[in-house]
Amino acid sequence: MAQKKILYIAMSLDGYIATKSGSVDWLIDIPGYDFYDRFIENIGVVVMGRKSYEMILSFDVEWPYKFARSYVLTHGNKFEDTDLVKFTNISVKGLVEELSSETEKDIWVLGGGEVVREFLDSKLIDEIIIGVMPILLGEGIPLFREYAHQTELKLLDVKQYEKGMVQLHYETLA
Repeated sequence: MAQKKILYIAMSLDGYIATKSGSVDWLIDIPGYDFYDRFIENIGVVVMGRKSYEMILSFDVEWPYKFARSYVLTHGNKFEDTDLVKFTNISVKGLVEELSSETEKDIWVLGGGEVVREFLDSKLIDEIIIGVMPILLGEGIPLFREYAHQTELKLLDVKQYEKGMVQLHYETLA
């Protein structure tokens, strides 16, 4: 099975991944949500942007992605690599080429919006899995920012969960 680059993320019904201030307090716990554990079984690498990394650190919890190596895309160099997290300013194309030799498992594109745009601009997303939360934020940080080209999708699955979350699973088409 070929390595896939998968965008897996939650957003509000109106398309935001965080409030204007960067908060994700509006995300709800979904009872009966059974997808995550199966999803991470074939993840070898997690890729995120610096803002997403800093947000995760602000939760004051143990690093939640110990099951895979994490790469943080950043333009600065104020962070030092750890056993679990590597910081890089390499292009997403260069990173994916590097990672294809590091792991045969899938690459999880965690976010945020700028990282998603870079992967889409480079046509490097194979699948998109979005948990659409039953809330309208009105404003915030959009999941899909302006990017270079139209991307056609094929719907693979739709699941509805208690409390109103809907999970959409798409494959990107060439």
